[in-house]
Amino acid sequence: MLWSYFIFSKMSPRLKISSYVIERLSKLDADDRVGCLYGLMYDGNLLVIGLSLELLDNEKKYYNHLLLNLPTEIELCGVIQFGNTDTMDSKVHDILQDVDITDNPLVLNINEQKDLKARFLVHDKFEETTYEVLHSNDLWKQFIYVNLCTTLPLSCEATITGVKTSLQSKIRKIASGQVSFNIDGTSVFLFGVASEVSLTGTSVEMTIGDLVDSKNPQQTSKKKRQTNIVEIVPVNLVLKATKDILSDKLVKTAVKMMTTQRQPAFCISMPLQINTLAIIHCNTKLIDLYTVLVEASCRSLRLLESVLLEQLGQEGIGDGAGLRLPETFHFLPQEIGHFITRVLPKGIPDESMENERRVLHKQLALTLNRPLFRRGNAYSDKTNGRLISPHEAIPLQPKADVTIALVRGRYGYYHYMQDNFNDDGWGCAYRSMQTIFSWFRYQGYTTVDVPTHKEIQQCLFNIGDKPASFVGSKQWIGSTEVMFCLETLLGVQSRILFANNGFELQSHVPELLHHFETHGSPIMIGGGVLAHTILGIEYNSLTKEVRYLILDPHYTGAEDLSAIISKGWCGWKNSDFWNKSAHYNLCLPQTKSSI
Repeated sequence: MLWSYFIFSKMSPRLKISSYVIERLSKLDADDRVGCLYGLMYDGNLLVIGLSLELLDNEKKYYNHLLLNLPTEIELCGVIQFGNTDTMDSKVHDILQDVDITDNPLVLNINEQKDLKARFLVHDKFEETTYEVLHSNDLWKQFIYVNLCTTLPLSCEATITGVKTSLQSKIRKIASGQVSFNIDGTSVFLFGVASEVSLTGTSVEMTIGDLVDSKNPQQTSKKKRQTNIVEIVPVNLVLKATKDILSDKLVKTAVKMMTTQRQPAFCISMPLQINTLAIIHCNTKLIDLYTVLVEASCRSLRLLESVLLEQLGQEGIGDGAGLRLPETFHFLPQEIGHFITRVLPKGIPDESMENERRVLHKQLALTLNRPLFRRGNAYSDKTNGRLISPHEAIPLQPKADVTIALVRGRYGYYHYMQDNFNDDGWGCAYRSMQTIFSWFRYQGYTTVDVPTHKEIQQCLFNIGDKPASFVGSKQWIGSTEVMFCLETLLGVQSRILFANNGFELQSHVPELLHHFETHGSPIMIGGGVLAHTILGIEYNSLTKEVRYLILDPHYTGAEDLSAIISKGWCGWKNSDFWNKSAHYNLCLPQTKSSI
């Protein structure tokens, strides 16, 4: 356990540390590395929300560039030192010099026993302080993300100087107050007039939390805001100059980029997509959002600029002829608890950017054996009408001597009668496979679309497993067919387990625990005439009792999360859930180490 000694300094802010940060710190090895801390200020509190490790084999200040990838309002706030030390080396001193968010930079010391000591640097002296751990539930309750999206035209010479000059001009225009912002779906506008900010469409006392609650009438108070649910408020930017505002024509041609030759250089003309996030405490007044949104716009333009300049600096793109449109993706790895934004050149395959992702994984102290920042990993609230990861609505109740292993990451809930397709009575294994397939998409292992029933049948016919008459039929499939399809369509190998009856399934508990802890993918199980998806397993080492987290594809109703959970279509089942006389096959999809 990480802990601190308690000495409070009135000159310093109250310190809170995200539980995500605490968890990641506890897994780091104590050595001579230096880390950076990122946080935000609110109500006299400094909340540490993120961390990174400095890559000491390079003089480049990685933390400065990383700030562009973080939501606005999150800034460099301190350093991490490993080992027992009360001194600052030159590296630590240089990082602390770049802290602007507070006059008292934070230094966290972690020794070999994983004890954590928190100190503020006050007048060049260390003062120890207490800290409060802000757990994930409270983090999601108290903070809201604002997503600013717009398109701005970029027309300039296809040179590094031309791009810099044009984008700096746009940054100055936005920073000077020549823009307004509209909260999407409302009549609320924020205006910058000279050095003052005005608000229309609501009271100046309205907070961002009040706004979210007003858009969700079923939530009568902030206390009812769901935990572990990302609250994102969309915002539009409006330019005041009439000829620089967005046009339908510009938006419709957003995927196109042109280069035209004129003397003395090539010119580029492209629509730049600003898509940026800011993290806001729910008690923040709407009128205070203006400066945050201005900074978010500028941060996004600087990130877009860095991607364009990197391309222009590459051999063969100096004239702009090979310049690619930048695309923005937001990622929310469950290990870090905050968004990371990446801007990628359109059309560049994920496979060619592995080295860049590896550096990011190392910098953020994340695993190197599974993808987190491929395009398929990007956060999206577009679900095609399907529920995403419904099991997350079931609260866990950890107990002593009980081991719980769950599916890792997002998936879509596929069940009977979806997509206006009647598969009631025969399609349960198809639906279970679609759920598994969606998991591989959400984890970034593939960009292949989830196959339809007919495409699954066609695949089995193509590999010689089924006759031509099988395609378009209502014939069942089992775990073996699911294994064949995953291998053929995704290149995914699976392990098949057998049980002569439902009672014998308990003998596979160690293997199921290992599967979820190692691979984390959903498991398809078929027995008798039924197929289900296993999302997790719970084992009591004292009583030997086993429970299975089941996602039932036989559900035929609407995408009603409360009904699905309350009626047990997604929920924990005891061992007697399985038929004692049915033979069971389990398909355990395996993952490969990749990044």
